[in-house]
Amino acid sequence: MSADRPLVTALINTYNYGRYLPFAINSVLNQTYPNIEILVVDDGSTDHTPQVLAQYGEKIRVIRTENGGQGHTFNVGIPAARGELVMLLDADDTWMPDKVERMVELAARRPNAVMLYHRFQNIDKQGNELGLPQPHTLTNGDYRRKYLRSGGTWWSPITSVLVLRPEHIKKALPIPTYAVREGADTLLTDFCAVTGEIAALPEALTHRRLHGSNLYAAGRDDRSYRSREIRESDVRRIEWRMFSLRQVMERHGGRFNIDLDRNEWRVTNLYWLGRVSLLKVVWASLRCPEHSLKFRWQRLKWVLDGKKMYRNG
Repeated sequence: MSADRPLVTALINTYNYGRYLPFAINSVLNQTYPNIEILVVDDGSTDHTPQVLAQYGEKIRVIRTENGGQGHTFNVGIPAARGELVMLLDADDTWMPDKVERMVELAARRPNAVMLYHRFQNIDKQGNELGLPQPHTLTNGDYRRKYLRSGGTWWSPITSVLVLRPEHIKKALPIPTYAVREGADTLLTDFCAVTGEIAALPEALTHRRLHGSNLYAAGRDDRSYRSREIRESDVRRIEWRMFSLRQVMERHGGRFNIDLDRNEWRVTNLYWLGRVSLLKVVWASLRCPEHSLKFRWQRLKWVLDGKKMYRNG
């Protein structure tokens, strides 16, 4: 990495988010850090996204592709990035003004970290903060053994907080893009968790906008999140992630064996669907290294309440 001001690529992926895209781009243009290229991958948008992008002229680079999903935009955008660090941003999210500067400093302090991230703050459509910054638990250092022991259970960071070293993450490309067209960020973070060190800052340096039509969060509000369809989808998503991660690892000569019956979120959904016992949920929770004793008790109550709401829904 260059000593003082390494080039950073802000990689924005977008699909029909023309109404939010200016907020994302402007949040990058308003960074306190000066050496940034903005690369937008337009995943075949059919709204007014091309017109929005045209207004920025030479301030941004644009790659327009046929629609292929989030993973497809990563496969296209990451190899095209010129920066020594690649920072991902969803088109409906925004960065705090000092986000890039803070993360460049962290990357310099943690040269062995292949992935860096920070907390985020949820906001509503009007920009009002919702709840506390997330995730509650941060991962630092070598997490591979704990990841495997817990069946891949961890507070996986969202797209808009991720900082990647391109020379490492390119080893995972191309990531599979079939079956699930969103949530590909988790495959990138899983790859980093099992192949290198991770570094995290506790500050919330990203606003994640919840607007009711988020491509991943759609249908996951408090009520419909309890639907059988959503629970089935979450189980399949975890299974797809691990199947895809095994493909990526084997492609590079690595071995990847994991017991999905230890994955707490998968087992919890199966419990709500009536397919496994509560004992299996408790066992999976005990194997999760991120849970304190207090949090395990709170989570057990949440699981039991969810089961009652599901039965009564």
